[in-house]
Amino acid sequence: HKKGLIIATYIQGGQGNLSGEIVCSISIGFPDNEEQQKIAYCLSSLDEVIGLESHKLDALKNLKKGLMQQLFPQEVA
Repeated sequence: HKKGLIIATYIQGGQGNLSGEIVCSISIGFPDNEEQQKIAYCLSSLDEVIGLESHKLDALKNLKKGLMQQLFPQEVA
């Protein structure tokens, strides 16, 4: 919603120009520390889940490889 306000305020007509002064004057809100901690915890938990799922995927790939080798054994000459 800030994007629309910026466009309406500063970029009118053809090709707009955002100067450094304009960019510095735009306020951006950040969550408070408690909310940031909750977000960080959530992202860390997701990283952990992704890591565990990656290990599962690797194990399944190895299982598939083993099963394929049993299904189509290669003769050694």
